[in-house]
Order: sequence, then structure tokens, then C-alpha cells
Amino acid sequence: MLRLLLILVLISGSFGLMAQTVYRWVDENGEVHYGHAVPPEHTHRGYDRMGPDGTVREHIARTLTPEERAELERQRELEAEAEAERRSQETRDRLLLAAYDTEQDIRDELNGQLTTLDTQRFSINQALSRNSTRFESLITRAAQFTRQGESVPVPLSRSIEETRAESRRLRDSLDELDQRESALRQRYAAELLRFRELTGGES
Repeated sequence: MLRLLLILVLISGSFGLMAQTVYRWVDENGEVHYGHAVPPEHTHRGYDRMGPDGTVREHIARTLTPEERAELERQRELEAEAEAERRSQETRDRLLLAAYDTEQDIRDELNGQLTTLDTQRFSINQALSRNSTRFESLITRAAQFTRQGESVPVPLSRSIEETRAESRRLRDSLDELDQRESALRQRYAAELLRFRELTGGES
């Protein structure tokens, strides 16, 4: 009976040893090692936790250097930005297809926008013409005072400066309209191209 108990204890101990986790790691010379624990000086290199059947149950990656961690973080940020842009493009595509049925719809809307700009441009040019006429009149009056050897009155000088400033403002407005027109043409050209890509329209 005692002998039987001893055998059972030995068998139980053997199974216990077999069931213990085995670790596999590589040292600084590239040599592979196995053991029931990874030496602390080797844990930073990474290791595998293996099951009793010799299969890898878990892989513990090596510790990254600060430079590697920074690069990994940068890659994650780039991937996140790319994913955000992809989702944003999907949203823009859905809105584009919902807004237009045909390519002509895009052209018609652009032409409507350009007509509005042309109307504004016409009004500004008219205002600029009237302001230029007023400026010439003020300058003529100022020249008369100068020819007579008199100083130009302060109110007249102020009016001249105000008229000159108004001309600059109106010209800036015309420049702004030109920029808006250029931006509109670029935007609608891009939308037309994307619409063709999504619908398989004209090449």
C-alpha cells in the first residue's frame, strides 16, 4: 500500500512538472533558451510562453526603444488621420450624389453662382466709376486753390482722402470676387470629376 502511494505521488509530481509553463527566449548572442522562468536580464528582448504540447500560447514582444515607440505612435496617428479622411470622403460622396442627379446639374449650379458674382462685380464697378468721377472733381477743386496760392481746405482734403480710400476698398472687393470665382471654379471642377468617378460618367 505504501509503495502504491509512493508511485502515485511520483506520477502526480511528474504530471505537475509537465504541466508547468515553459518559456522560450533568445539571448544577446541569438541563442535560443528554454526554461520555466525568463531571467530578468532577458525579459526586455521578448519571449514566448509555451504550452505543455510545445505550442506558443502567448508571445511577449520585446521592449521598444523610445525612438521605436515614437515612430509607432506616429504611424498610429497617420493611420487614424487616414481613416478619418476616408470616412470624411465617404460622407462627402454621399452628399454629392444626393445633391446632383446629372453632371449638368453641377454645371448649372456653378453658372448660377457665377451669375451672382457677375452681378456683384457690375455693381462694384459702377460704384467705382462714380467714386472715380467724384475723386477727379475733388482733385480739380483742390488744384484751383493751389493755383490761386491758397491752402486746400481741410474738409476738401478729408473728402479727397476718403474718396481715395473708398476706391481702394472697392478695388479690394473686386479682387475678392476674382478669388471667390477662382475658388468656385476649382470646387465645382473637383465635384464634377468626383461625380464622374462615382457614377462612371464621361471620361
